[in-house]
Amino acid sequence: MTTAEFHLNIRRIRRWHWLQYPVQGLLMGGGLLGASGRMAVGPTLEPALTTWPVLLGLLALLPVVGGLLFVVSRYLRPNVRRPAEENLRIYQGRVLLRNSLLGLLALPLLASYVISHKPLDLVLCGAVLLALGWQTQPSAETYQRWLLA
Repeated sequence: MTTAEFHLNIRRIRRWHWLQYPVQGLLMGGGLLGASGRMAVGPTLEPALTTWPVLLGLLALLPVVGGLLFVVSRYLRPNVRRPAEENLRIYQGRVLLRNSLLGLLALPLLASYVISHKPLDLVLCGAVLLALGWQTQPSAETYQRWLLA
């Protein structure tokens, strides 16, 4: 693999990285809005009893999904003896899983928005996803550190 091909692949991984956070945010938001039909939402002081099973289900599902993503990402390790293209594919898979796990951090803010309908929760959710994308963007240096780790 030439240097130009390597940098082209890193740019492709970076594009997928930046596309993943908005898509994941939309999927989480759509899932919560779909579940909001079964929840008592709005400015009521006492939510209906149907709200609590949905919230408890989300709370129970969050660590399970996060744990599964973490376990799978631990198996995606580099091997210097592998071809460079295969290591780049594994790195892209690891970035995808890490972003999925980190993107779950915005789920409580989305749930808060669905329950309270405060726009500040949506703004904070977007800010969290943007900050995560900025902090974890892949580069040639991060790939090389991962490869040598």
